[in-house]
Amino acid sequence: MTLVRGFGLLVGAIGLLAAGGSNAQIAVSDFATGTDGWVTVANGNAPVLWQTGVISQRDQHSGIMAFKAPSKYLGNLTPAYGGTFSFEMSTSAIKYAPSDPKVRISGETPYGTLTFKIALSRPAAPNTYYSYSIKLDETDNWNFVGEGRAPTAQEFQDVFARLTDIRIIGDTSAEETELFSIRNVRLDPPEQPEPDPGSLKVYILAGQSNMAGCDDVRNVDPMWQSQLDDVMLYWGNDAAPGFKSLQTGTSGASCSDVAPQFYFGPELSFGSDLMLSDPASKVVIIKFAVGGTDMFEYWTTPNREFPDGGVLWNELQNQMASAFTRLDSMGLTYHVEGFLWMQGESDADKKYRAKAYAGKLTSFIASMRSFVGDPEMPFILGRIRDAGQPHADMVRAAQVSVAGNIPNVYWFDTDDLPWLADGIHYNEASMIELGHRFADIVLSLP
Repeated sequence: MTLVRGFGLLVGAIGLLAAGGSNAQIAVSDFATGTDGWVTVANGNAPVLWQTGVISQRDQHSGIMAFKAPSKYLGNLTPAYGGTFSFEMSTSAIKYAPSDPKVRISGETPYGTLTFKIALSRPAAPNTYYSYSIKLDETDNWNFVGEGRAPTAQEFQDVFARLTDIRIIGDTSAEETELFSIRNVRLDPPEQPEPDPGSLKVYILAGQSNMAGCDDVRNVDPMWQSQLDDVMLYWGNDAAPGFKSLQTGTSGASCSDVAPQFYFGPELSFGSDLMLSDPASKVVIIKFAVGGTDMFEYWTTPNREFPDGGVLWNELQNQMASAFTRLDSMGLTYHVEGFLWMQGESDADKKYRAKAYAGKLTSFIASMRSFVGDPEMPFILGRIRDAGQPHADMVRAAQVSVAGNIPNVYWFDTDDLPWLADGIHYNEASMIELGHRFADIVLSLP
């Protein structure tokens, strides 16, 4: 009998994320030749007992029994974020309850030492090894010690940037004959895509907050809370960008700070629609969106005032290049099928920005087509709603005009999509519909 807790590894995403991923483990302790540096904590300074493949300690104190990891499991463990910590555990105790085995980690952060713990399923039988696989991020049932809440993604990443302690705790009643044992300890990074000879359809999603998403997935149909393994997602705003299955947690807008793991943009319904329309297709979404940013300064191509181009124009290309490099390194073939754009509200605030919007959008489209090497790459934009900005009509007209004058540029209306209470960001149902409308145009293209 095996007890496994936590979330499983990403597997099978469009045939590219496989359980047997090529990433080497970060740290392993098989205890083949000794204790590998593991020590006991508390339990009256009980010695570590070793036999081939197993370390144990004998219970000699009424307090906790714990093993503490050696230095190879500590330090800058940023690559372990999102990975797994796994091991097998056994106790000779016949009555293990009401003890509470757990794993505890600590790290030095800019805010001081932070400690998280996660409860483990109790062994149901004595002298039997049970397997545990724990997800090393905020999506598992970790508890922030002293705060009584789950840690945030940023807190988790901060801890792993300078990890100082990992403990496997078996908290049992004191019995002199009892042994607490562990074996096959592993610290693994997140699984990475495996090579696949098929060609991928890549879509770029970019813009400001209505592309990022100010929407909580818990307010819509529960179906949207499940990750979609048939679509790969590269989120350029992430602290450590990389490919994963399509899922929530890819907003980055300030409105998502309350629970970032639940926030989403149009990518959910867009990716789902494309997958359902052709289950055999292999879809990749590259998303990079930053709220409150205008075309005039942030997304502009190089000009006299901004000779190097806007900071986000440059960063978008950096993230696209990183994603393409990753695909190339895996031996994958791909083609950028379309560019999705949801932006313009910030340019509608000032007349000089609104007047320049048509010209700058035209240059932006040309630059993106040049970057991907396809002068006819479809470019699809959602026309902004009038949220009361003084020059919204000018930007809206510019978007329609550009789409009418440049081949393979398309626009759709968003005027009927309800907002959140803030009167500028689409609500959850509207965000799902926004993704559908992007997909409708993509699927209608020849």
